[in-house]
Amino acid sequence: MTMLRNRIAATAAAISLGVGLALTSSPAAQARSVPCMPSKGTVSCSKYWANRANPAKPTSSSILNLQRALVQVGYPIKPLTGTFNSTTRARLQSYQRERAIKVTGKFDQQTVKALRAGRPKLVSTAGKAAKVVAYANRKLGKPYRSGAVGPSAFDCSGLTMAAYKSAGRGITRTSYAQLSAYKSVPKSALQPGDIVGFYGGGHVATYVGKGYVIHASRPGRPVAKVKLSTMPFYKAVRPVI
Repeated sequence: MTMLRNRIAATAAAISLGVGLALTSSPAAQARSVPCMPSKGTVSCSKYWANRANPAKPTSSSILNLQRALVQVGYPIKPLTGTFNSTTRARLQSYQRERAIKVTGKFDQQTVKALRAGRPKLVSTAGKAAKVVAYANRKLGKPYRSGAVGPSAFDCSGLTMAAYKSAGRGITRTSYAQLSAYKSVPKSALQPGDIVGFYGGGHVATYVGKGYVIHASRPGRPVAKVKLSTMPFYKAVRPVI
C-alpha cells in the first residue's frame, strides 16, 4: 500500500510539474497571466504586451505581442495574425503620429518604448481642422455621385477625404476604412473636423461644430449641413493633421 501511495504521489507531482511548465510556456497561459483585464485597454496591458514585443527579434510571437499592444491603446487589428501586414503598419503609423514620434511605420525600439507608456492623449486638430471645415462648407450644394471625390461632385467618404486633403492630410478612401484607421473620439468630445460615422459605419460626415455635420448623403440630394442627431450615430474618429 505504501508503494502504491508513493507511485500515486510521484505521478501527481509529475503531472503538476508538466502543467506548470505548460502554463509558463504557452501563449494562452501568458495571456491569462496579464495583470489587468485585456478588454479594458489599460496602460498595464499595453506595457505587458509591449515588453514582450522585441524589434530586435521580429518573430511571429513578437509581432503578435506588438499587435496586442496596439489593440490595447485603441488601434484595432483584426485578426491578430503575428505577421507584419499592411493593417499593422497603418496602425503603427497612426500611433506614431499621435505619439509625436517619427512616423516610419516600422517596428522599432522607439515605438515599443512609447507603447510601454500606453495610450496617447487625444490630439486637438484645431489649427488645420478649420481648413477641413471650410472646405466642407464651400462644397454645400454640390451633387452626390457614387465614387466621386470632387471637386464638383462627391460621395460621403469622397467628401471627407477631399476635405482633409485640402488641409494637407491624406486619409483612407472608404467610410469603413476611415472609421477603423484612426483614433476614436467619444461623441461627447467631438471637435470640428472630426469624421463622424453613421448607420453602422456605412456613412460618414464632417463634424463642423454646434451639433452639425456636413455630408454627401445619397443620389438626388446635394451636399448639405444637417444636425448630427438626424442620423444614428455609430462612432467618430480624429485623423491627426
